[in-house]
Amino acid sequence: RRRLKACLREVPDASMPAWQFLRTTEGAGAADVSPNTDSDQHSDNFNDEKEERRCCRCTAQVIAGSICGGCCLVILILMAALVYVGYGLVSMTQQRVNVQDPHILPTQFPRYNECGGCKAGYKTDAEIEACAEPCFSLKFILDWEKLAKESGYKLVYFPSRIGPKGEPSINVSAWWLPPEPRAGVDPSTAPRIVALHGLASNNNHCGVQASCFLLRQMGFGCITPSVRDYGFSGPSTHPDTLSWGYDYHLDLLGAWDYAIADPDGLLGGALSPGKVGVMGFSKGALGAAIAFALEHKIPGAWIDSAPYSGLEGAIASTIRPYAGFLTPLLKAPVWWSASHFAETPLDYYKPLPLLEDCSGPARHVAVSQGMFDNNVPVTEGQNAITLMAGLPECYTLTAYTPPEYCNGASHHQEMWEFSDDTRTVMCNFWSAAFGQSNATCSVPLPHYQLWHPPESQPPGAPSIRKTLNFEY
Repeated sequence: RRRLKACLREVPDASMPAWQFLRTTEGAGAADVSPNTDSDQHSDNFNDEKEERRCCRCTAQVIAGSICGGCCLVILILMAALVYVGYGLVSMTQQRVNVQDPHILPTQFPRYNECGGCKAGYKTDAEIEACAEPCFSLKFILDWEKLAKESGYKLVYFPSRIGPKGEPSINVSAWWLPPEPRAGVDPSTAPRIVALHGLASNNNHCGVQASCFLLRQMGFGCITPSVRDYGFSGPSTHPDTLSWGYDYHLDLLGAWDYAIADPDGLLGGALSPGKVGVMGFSKGALGAAIAFALEHKIPGAWIDSAPYSGLEGAIASTIRPYAGFLTPLLKAPVWWSASHFAETPLDYYKPLPLLEDCSGPARHVAVSQGMFDNNVPVTEGQNAITLMAGLPECYTLTAYTPPEYCNGASHHQEMWEFSDDTRTVMCNFWSAAFGQSNATCSVPLPHYQLWHPPESQPPGAPSIRKTLNFEY
């Protein structure tokens, strides 16, 4: 009991700061009452009590120091991790890991692709069938390969537009993929669509190449540029870091200019601006949204799974479902790190403010994003739909949100997983954007789609009813 009381006398008040308690305990020895020398027993008791106090002081100091040190260590580790994440978002070294081989030709790509969970590299029919199922069929790949060989391709080069601060243009490379030759389709007058790839990629990008297969079937031509520092395109002024919303859209606009003018005579002749649209996927969709907002002569844009709020907004959108009110605290070091290591302003252009500052006549825009997307938060697409649906004088909106889930992947998978539905939506959208009848692109075409939501979906896909709280 005596020892407990001695310890309790040393325990700090709950409201007392740790530094004040430590200072109090350090001075406690000076305040000790001198022992009574009249009794050896009293002296022994006093000495025992003094030792107890010293022991308690040491224990309290060790515990307080351990708690403070442990908390500081955890915070430092968390901060270091967040800073590293920010660095990884702009580091060219970090983002080159998954780059496809730019030397693979469009005629080879269907069999070499890594779409839908397949491994990169040459694959036999049996290997394709094994890796594609249950998302899509071997027939999709065989018809894609056949069209690519019969319709041909060209490697073309052109200058990008000048940089935001007067930076020189970049020499951009692209595949020209003409439409499938058939009755009713004249390659020299058929509309053209510039398709831009996503992060850590080049024009040998699954989303780009598979979408262009569907578009070529329907009578549209495709130009697929590789952005600066990727593929066969020239180096940028920031070769070590990504620029996000600063200059990649200029490579797409350079391709759009080239598709209109056909200065080398390789595309079949010049077209009016109203016959050339743009599309992009993921980070490429960010570039497509910026280009569409800045160049008002573009008649239509298909924007697939874009981070519309820019890099800073996308960081916050990604963190918010897990961190809630702590989101600003966790976002700050990631955004600071990305901005610190970048060689250009990262969110120099943001799509949503640019798209909001609009005027008529209304142009066509498609917002496409899978409802289970786990790469770009679905709130990004929802915000874009809300904004542009409220501006009918500026935009004629098409919203396409299929339940994409292919062998665990949920980020722009619709072109091979829901190919028939996607082709129908694209046919109607691009026909309206180019001011022509959909009769050309709605001709009978092969069916590839294995699943027809909401009646059926691939195994493992999240429940549509559960995700959207549907009641049937």
